[in-house]
Parts: sequence; C-alpha cells; structure tokens
Amino acid sequence: MRVTRMKSLFKRELTDIFRDRKTLIMMVLVPLLLYPLLIVGMTLITSAVASDQEEKLYEVAFYQVDEQDKIKDVLEKNKEELSYELTIVSTENPEKDLMEKKLDAYVSSEEKDGKVQYYIHYLSAETDSCTAADVLFDGMELLREELRKEKVAELNLDETAVLYPISYEQTDMSTKEESMGSMLGSIIPMLMITSICLGAIYPAIDVTAGEKERGTLETLLTLPVTNFELIMSKFLAVSVIACISAFLNIISMAGAFGFMFSFLADSAGGVVFDFASFIPAIVISIVIMMVFALFVTAACMCVCIFAKSFKEANNYITPVLLVFMFASYSAMLPDFKLTTGTAAIPIINITLLIKDIFNFQYNYGLFAIVFFTNLAYSLLTIMVLGKIYNSEAILFSEGFTSLKIFNKRSEMKKGQMPRYGDLILLICISLLAIFYIGSYATVKWGFWGVFVQQLIILLIPICYGWYMKTDFKKLFAIKIPGIKDIFAAICVFAGGFCINLLLSNVLSAFMKESAENLQTTFDYLLEQPFVLIVFVMSVMPAVGEELMFRGFTFGTLKEKNKPVVAMLITSIIFGCYHFSLVKLIPTGFLGFLLAMLVYRTGSIFTGMLMHFLNNFVSLFVSKYEEQLVAKYPDFMDLSFGLGQNVNLILMMVIGVVFLVVGFMLTSGSKKKL
Repeated sequence: MRVTRMKSLFKRELTDIFRDRKTLIMMVLVPLLLYPLLIVGMTLITSAVASDQEEKLYEVAFYQVDEQDKIKDVLEKNKEELSYELTIVSTENPEKDLMEKKLDAYVSSEEKDGKVQYYIHYLSAETDSCTAADVLFDGMELLREELRKEKVAELNLDETAVLYPISYEQTDMSTKEESMGSMLGSIIPMLMITSICLGAIYPAIDVTAGEKERGTLETLLTLPVTNFELIMSKFLAVSVIACISAFLNIISMAGAFGFMFSFLADSAGGVVFDFASFIPAIVISIVIMMVFALFVTAACMCVCIFAKSFKEANNYITPVLLVFMFASYSAMLPDFKLTTGTAAIPIINITLLIKDIFNFQYNYGLFAIVFFTNLAYSLLTIMVLGKIYNSEAILFSEGFTSLKIFNKRSEMKKGQMPRYGDLILLICISLLAIFYIGSYATVKWGFWGVFVQQLIILLIPICYGWYMKTDFKKLFAIKIPGIKDIFAAICVFAGGFCINLLLSNVLSAFMKESAENLQTTFDYLLEQPFVLIVFVMSVMPAVGEELMFRGFTFGTLKEKNKPVVAMLITSIIFGCYHFSLVKLIPTGFLGFLLAMLVYRTGSIFTGMLMHFLNNFVSLFVSKYEEQLVAKYPDFMDLSFGLGQNVNLILMMVIGVVFLVVGFMLTSGSKKKL
C-alpha cells in the first residue's frame, strides 16, 4: 500500500463529500440542531404547557350531590395544594354539556350499599377534562380524609393512633448525579447510535452507489492504484465524517442535557448537580463511539455497494438503520446488563457500556472487551468490503434486484443456482421467522414451540429452492453415501465431539453466567419423553439445519469461493445462528467439520448422520447425567485440576485420532480440498 497515493485518494474523497450539501446538513446541522431542538425545545414547551394549565380556569359541576357544599369548601381550602383553579357552574343536563365541551367534568352520586357513591365524569380524549377530573379526584380524597377525622373525633379516639398507627417515608440513597446518570444512560445510547448512523449513511451512499450512478466508479478503477487503496481511501473518508458526526453529537447532547438539568434544578429550588462527575463518561463515550463509527461505516458501505443508484441505496440502508436502532433500545431493558457474554454482541455492547458508565459503573475489563470486539468487527467488515471491491461480479451486478425471489416462477430457468443476494435474503427471512414466529411459539407452547422453530428451518430453504427451480441435487449435495463415507461420518463425529466437549468446558469456566443461562433454558426441554426429545432436538435439526447451512448456504458459497473460505463463512454463520456466546466457538467448529465432511464425501446425508449423532449423544448425556456420573465418575469429570489433566489430554488425543481417521476415509473421494 503506497501512502502517497492513499493520501491523494483520501483528500479527493473528503473534498467530494464536503462539496455535497446533503452530507454537510446531516453531519453538521442535524447533530448541532437536533438535540437542542428536541431536548431544550421540549423542556421549554413542557414548562410553558404546565404553567398554562395551572393558570387556566376549569369548569366543573355537581349533579344531584347532597354533600356538594362540603366538597366545595374542601376544594376552596386546599386551592394551593391542588394547584389548579376550578369554577363551579350550574347545569340541568351535565352529560350533554360535557359531551358538547361546555363542562370539563362533573360529579354525581347515588346511594349504594348504605353509603354514598360518588362518580367523576370526564372525557379521557380531552386534556382539560382529564386535568379537571384529577383535581376533583384529589379533592374527594381530601374530603374523605376530613370525614375520617370527624368520625374518629366523635368516638373520642386518638386520631393519630387510629388513622396513622405507623409512619413511613422513602429515603433515596442515590446521589442526584446517580439519578440523573440512570436516566441519561437509558436514552443517550439510542440517540448516539442513531445519529452516528445518520452521519455515516449519506457519505457511504455517495462514495458507493453515488459513484455508480454518476458513472465515475469505472473511471476510478482504471487509475494506477490497487482496489485496496481505493476502498481504504473511501472507507477512511466516510469514517472521518462519521467520527466528526459522533463528536458533534456528543457535544450537542452534553449542551442540551446540561441546559435541561439546569432548568429543572432551578425549577426544583436551586438543586445543584456536579456536572464534572460526568466527564469520564463523556470521554469514554467519545473514544468508544469513534471505534463504533468505523464499524457503522464499513457496514453501511457493504450494503450500499450493491445498489445502482442513490434512491436504491436508501431503500437498502433503511433496514440496517432499523436494526441499529432496535438494538440500541436494549439500554431501556431493566435486567439487561453488560457481562462477558453481552460485551461481545455488536451494537448491544456499545449500548450497555454507555448505560454503565453514565451509572458510574466502571468495569475496565468489560470495557476492553467491548473496545476490541468492535475493533475486530470493524476489521472483519472492512475485509468483507475489500472482498466485494475485488469482485467485479458483485461490484457491477444488478444488486439485490437480481434476487430470484422477485421474479415470476414461470420465467425462471430450471437448474439455476442461487446468488449471494438470495443467500442473504434467505438468512434474513429465516432469522426473522425464528425470532418472531419461533419465539412466540416457544413462549406459548414450550417444547412444541421448539418443534415449530425446527420446522421453519427445514421448510424455508426447501421452499426457496423449489420456487427458484434450483438444481436440488447440486445445491443440497443429494447423493447416497457409501459404507466408507458412513464410517467416516461416525469417526468425524467422535473426534469432533471429544474436542468440542473440551472447548465447551474451557469456555464455560470463563463464561459461567452465559453457561448457566444456557443450561437453565435447556433444562425444561429435558422434562419431555426421551423419544420426543430425540425427534425434535436431534432428527429435525440434523435434517433442517443441514439443508439450511451445509445445503443452501455452503452450496451457494462454494460456487463463487474457494472451498475452505466457503466452509469458514458457513461455520461462522452456523455458530452465530445459535445465539449463544458460550456455544459460538464449539458450534462454529462443529459447523466447519460438517461442511468439510459434506464437501469431501459429496453427500449431505453424511452431515445429517454426524449432526444427528452429535445431538443425540449430547441429549443422552444431559438427560441421564446423574446416572452416568454415578456409574462413571472419573470419566464424566472433565473439570480442571491435577487429577483431571490426564482425562483432558486423553480426550484431546482421542479426538484428533478420530478426526484424522475419519477424513482419511474420505481421501478417495473425487472432491478433495
């Protein structure tokens, strides 16, 4: 990479971006004006509305109420406490007057069970009516309190002993700064993430889809520079804009919230906040948001490059923005905390980190995980972006408009293979269906909800493949395996199971909370009859997940990539699909072995067999763990310690031997790595 050319390209990209008024508006004006307008404006408007409501005169009436004189006296005596002014008017038809909005509210009464029952009538759709009803309700409570005291006095009893046998009050032990930080930590992440996305989206669209639409991308690719230098200059330019946007957003928010709390402090009688205590939180937010801006930039550019025009790119980027916004709401969930597990989840980790630092919870170990994982995600996304720029088939393709699903089935050719867009759409549809339909089914039907989830995974790739008239035999590797292939699958299963068992134990030791949560989630499934568990948790995943991942996903990827690359990408997607940090590496490793086995044998049925055996043995051990521990205590103990090291080493050796033997059995296959 030549630094001089990179500088020239970088300056060129920045110059083009700063010439675009839309970008300047989204980058500078929106951050500087958005929060003052939202926060300061809403604070002043709310204060003005409250003052106006207090000064306003509300018209109420009493209809067939015998004790109305007492109620009027109570309302008059407690005028200052009730805050709002009421004027009592006469009416012959209060219901009609209320509906015609000549009255704000009225009170009626009737005899019920030997005592008077009062009713406050109002219109919930009218603000003034609701306010008047609230004042009347408070007045009725004050009247009830006075009547209680009168009754107690008539009986010559001690009013305090009868009505107030105990006294109590709440004592807030949090400081004013902690209370303020708790509120800020819930809303700032969403505002910051959204604003950074807005700052990165428009320049990202301009340097990708905008270049295509103007016809300048082809010219740039003819320059004496490498594709990597070109894409890095674009990425750095957009990142600078996103970082400036992030910085301006933080400054703007700090000023807006500072004004709001100063205003509230003055309204509360001069309460003083120590704003200096938030400086560490602001500094950490700036640093972490700069790193996050790199990830946002790379993600936006990866999506926008598939578009052919500015308008089309806007359509593509909208779902991405919604995903970022949806994940940022996690700060508002009361029991969702930053742990070793959540610290590695993109977007959510940033959200929870900001929430913690504004609550004065400084766990620098978790902060480091968030920082480096976001840096890693940024680098990984940049690598994907570089891969896209190196592929003319992607760079100059028709984008997502080439998706087969958007064409009529009658117009499709038989035997065609899906493209990257089809694969991305399939994964998105599957995740959404699992998240919404599957989660609802699991909550409503428990164990049978898991059956619904597995059915979704099974049907989606089959239906997608059927609709686009794909070559099922080629895409899903439909081939009857030989005896040697079956033995190979059994050996690879044995080796992979041993190594995965060790990986799971190591990760569980470092991620105890995540492992415990996973076990708790899994326990209720084991209460079912073992035959049902095997069918739903072993047979269905072995068929459905293999069709989804080693079939549709791997079959699509290996058409355009080297087999090893396709295996790695498939295993990463397979690991992430299981939504568990403690299972990410073991599941990803299993997915890699399954993909390699399917590729070398040329048959998806070997993957199904291995997948079934893996799930079956895991379920058997979990279901009958107590019996197995009692019968084979030394074998089942894989904890760490001097006495168990021999078991661990032996397990590793056995695993490696079985893997070597298994893949040696597939060495005669026509498809080799």
